Amino acid sequence: MLMIKIRNQKGVGMIEVLIALLLLAIGVMGFTALQLKAVDATDEAMSKIEAMNIARDVAERIRVNRNSLATYVDELNKTTQINITTSGLKKCLGNTVCTGTDMAKYDTAQIVSRAQSTAMQISLPNCQVVGAVSRICIYIAWGETKPINHATDKQACTSGGTYLPEAKCIVMELY
Repeated sequence: MLMIKIRNQKGVGMIEVLIALLLLAIGVMGFTALQLKAVDATDEAMSKIEAMNIARDVAERIRVNRNSLATYVDELNKTTQINITTSGLKKCLGNTVCTGTDMAKYDTAQIVSRAQSTAMQISLPNCQVVGAVSRICIYIAWGETKPINHATDKQACTSGGTYLPEAKCIVMELY
C-alpha cells in the first residue's frame, strides 16, 4: 500500500498559536483593567478613612469645648483656610491657661493643617434636616469636590442633603 502525504496543512499550527496569544493578550488586558479599578477603589477608601478620622477629630474637639462652637464654625467656614496656622496661637496644652476661644482657634488651626496635608477641605455648614432642629454638619471633601451643599454647583458635595454622584466627600452630623 502506498501512502499519500497530504501537505495542505502548512501554517495551521502557527495560526493556532497566534489565536492563543490573542486570547491571552485579551485576558491580560482585562486583568490589568481590574487591577487599575482595584487601585482606584483602594485610594478612594483610604481618602474616606482619612476624612472620617478628621471628622471624628473635629467632633471630639467640639464636644470637649462645646461653649466655643461658634468659634469652630467661624474658623472652619472661612473662605480661605490657607492663612490659618498655629503660629501666634496659644498652645492649650499642659499648664497653659486658655479660654475656650483660644482652644477653639488652636484646634481649628491643627485640623485645617491636617486636612491640607492630605489635600482635603473642611467646612461646618448647617445640616439639611427636616423640622425645627438645627444641627451642624462636618463636610470634608477632596479632589475637585467642594465641601458645600449647593443645588446647582456640580462640584458640590451634596445637593439638598443628598450626595452628588461624582462627589468625593463625607458628611458627618454633629450632636
